[in-house]
Amino acid sequence: MAIKFEFYESPNTIGTRKKRYHARVVNWQRINTDYLAREIQYGSSLTVADIKATIISLSEKLAYYLKDGARVHIEGIGYFHISLTCPETRTPSSTRANKVKFKSVTFRADKYLKHQLSGVKTERSKYKPHSMPTTKESIDEALTEYFQTNSVLTRRKFESLCGLTRATAGRYIAQLAKDKKLRNISIPRNPIYEPMPGFYGKEKLPEPVNEAENVPATNGTDLTTE
Repeated sequence: MAIKFEFYESPNTIGTRKKRYHARVVNWQRINTDYLAREIQYGSSLTVADIKATIISLSEKLAYYLKDGARVHIEGIGYFHISLTCPETRTPSSTRANKVKFKSVTFRADKYLKHQLSGVKTERSKYKPHSMPTTKESIDEALTEYFQTNSVLTRRKFESLCGLTRATAGRYIAQLAKDKKLRNISIPRNPIYEPMPGFYGKEKLPEPVNEAENVPATNGTDLTTE
């Protein structure tokens, strides 16, 4: 068993002459609750139903204490706590409590879990991701091919299509929208993009007709009749 990885260009060097690369896991296999429950069942006297019920109860209790601002430690797994977000302000007293919102759940691995993973083997993947574009030209080529069979694009799909991290994919797609190559046809918090006319295989809009150009010249002759 070994972790498969590939090298990707670091976001802060994209478009520059001095390239830097970092290793990233390329195995996108997803292990779900059912799979884990069956695996645990084989090594215990518990049933799959018992295990799944325990996981559900654990999730509910985790949420319950996180809502109270607690920092929850699950031995052998790690620490969970809430992170918050609010509008930037120079005077905290002017920010109402209802403006402070839940942002995310932050996780920090337990020392035991880290120790379990410390001896893992790694090897470079034999298979390249579908696409690893690092230039505007190669991204345009990938999107042109994609839109031949698809009408819309999400950030997550763009991320997997181009082999980018979530943050890098977000910056790229925001720039494409700014350059008017893509446009968001959904709400800002859940954007869905389609190509603008003239890009990625979508027909360009016809040029507007200038009616003044279609008026025949009179060469100064008065065409009025009595």
